[in-house]
Amino acid sequence: MSNEIIGTKFKYTVDTSYGINQDGFIAIGTESIVYRGLKTADKGGLQFSCVLKFKPKYVYVNGTKIDRVKVFKDEELKIFENLQECRSIVRIYDVIESLGDFSLPCDKIKSGVINASGYFCVVEEYIDGWSLEEYCRQERWKLRKIEQLENNLSKVVDYHEYTEDEKSFVNLSYYKNYDNVLKYQSEIFQFMINLCEILEFVTEKKNILHLDIKPENIMVTKYGKELVLIDFGRSKRITKADRFAVSDLAKVNYNDNESIEKMYQYGTLGYAAPECYAEAADDSQFPFKQHFEPGKMSIESDIFSFGATFWECLNIFELVTKSEEFSKESHDFYKNHFLNDAAYCSRDLTITSLHYHKKLENIIKKCTKERNKNYLNLNNDDFYHSYRTLKKDIEEAKNSAPTIVRAENIKVRNAFTMFGVMLAVCVTFLMIFIIYRAVGFGIAEDKWDSLTADYNVTQFYKLETIANDLIKTAPNGKTDDTYSKIAAFTYSDGDIDEQEAAMLVYLLGKMSNSEYMCRYIDELMQNANTKNFKEISTDIVKLNTEYNCAGYELAKAIYNTEVGKTEIIGSYETLKKYKDDHAFKNAVIKLKNVLDNDESIRMISEHENTTRVEIKNYFKEIG
Repeated sequence: MSNEIIGTKFKYTVDTSYGINQDGFIAIGTESIVYRGLKTADKGGLQFSCVLKFKPKYVYVNGTKIDRVKVFKDEELKIFENLQECRSIVRIYDVIESLGDFSLPCDKIKSGVINASGYFCVVEEYIDGWSLEEYCRQERWKLRKIEQLENNLSKVVDYHEYTEDEKSFVNLSYYKNYDNVLKYQSEIFQFMINLCEILEFVTEKKNILHLDIKPENIMVTKYGKELVLIDFGRSKRITKADRFAVSDLAKVNYNDNESIEKMYQYGTLGYAAPECYAEAADDSQFPFKQHFEPGKMSIESDIFSFGATFWECLNIFELVTKSEEFSKESHDFYKNHFLNDAAYCSRDLTITSLHYHKKLENIIKKCTKERNKNYLNLNNDDFYHSYRTLKKDIEEAKNSAPTIVRAENIKVRNAFTMFGVMLAVCVTFLMIFIIYRAVGFGIAEDKWDSLTADYNVTQFYKLETIANDLIKTAPNGKTDDTYSKIAAFTYSDGDIDEQEAAMLVYLLGKMSNSEYMCRYIDELMQNANTKNFKEISTDIVKLNTEYNCAGYELAKAIYNTEVGKTEIIGSYETLKKYKDDHAFKNAVIKLKNVLDNDESIRMISEHENTTRVEIKNYFKEIG
């Protein structure tokens, strides 16, 4: 057994000074297990960093055994060689077909070891920097950090594991810092332009589709923040005459979990265009109902992935902070919430900062636009068909975006005394606050109307964010009307669930001085789903103010009985009080159910000086 790989001109080892567990591990992708390595000349000397990509020698596609070494050398390697003149494409240093007696323990794979029997190695250039995903999430917004442990080891700490003080600090840098958001927007504009230039070379000059564009496959260099495109493992050649490539994916059962051997799409879920998804098998349902030919991939497919990539970058703060599921595993998040026409296509910036430029949102929406019968027609301007046109729109949007630095007004500074300056500042801030609220409320209303016009339950996290923005920016005197509008929409499809109730109670907490609070709580308890009364009642009681209304009394009784296991007699008295109130039928049934147990019946029968059978019969009468 050896820890060295003997290459053509160099020998390679895994860099065990790198990584969270100092094992050199970088990532595991759809086709590779990636480690940071060190290359050394055969005769010794200086060591240089590189990337070691271990790929399986054989894979099964549609039941056929495929020689991955041959495919790589005949197809992918030739594509790489054709692109090497572009400095923004990752370099390949070596392809090592036989690992000899090299052996590397790896708990990321079933066999538990990487060796010559199962893998070959592609040696690539090491990019000193971050993936675009790492840059946006970790470097730019500090939504992930590395914490040092003993023995020189480290661990990753995600936002949802932060302390409340750490979360507050991070949130302030985003929600309270206008300049910070605009600086980030400026960076995203530049990244988009850079990637357009790279892909224009790859596709429009070299006739190659990447077909796996996503944040993890775009590197940001530490010095200069230039982009480098990596991982051409899914790429395909096209020609000027025939600009289409065909997916070789067999039909898949969408009811089964996706695996490397049986992927739903050609590319990566969440970023691959709808036409890249495999046809449905075994009576499972294909996730899209749009007009396209499944498996027919083109530059429009890569442009869709381009838009999905930067949609994620622009929404990264909200996606991470509002969804622990996305924070832990974005693949599952996209699979569970995005595999439908409404969520997957025409992505907007509804959930993210109001400060982002409207033209930027329009570009993202156009990149990810829902397919129609003519979407591949080069004369159809509703879609992008070239990176040159896309780049032109991005540059125009960038040039018309708000600037960050504001010039100082010298006359104002000299005209006022200190008192005058302070007064002017106070008035200015008051005006800015009033204007901000008015503008913010108008934008939030537009977003609400747009979302609710074609709403589905997978968009709840968007609904929640916009609802919060509406209450936060509502002018004085409009808060109650705004809440009523939100509540009416939430109640419109029948019983509300735990998430919807939690949102409404949270909004009530923001407007605790409302004279209509009792009415709002009554509505909540009247519309709640029986299965969720425990959670809903808990949220209502946590408002920390007692209200003299039926809804609050029932919520408190349910909370006391089911959560606190106290106040059994008081809860029974509440049950008797409202048992014939049909408006609260579900809440009454829930309260009866939590009281209907041997211990509570014993206590009630003793208090009422009657038998347990009579109490049980009383409960049966309620339903």
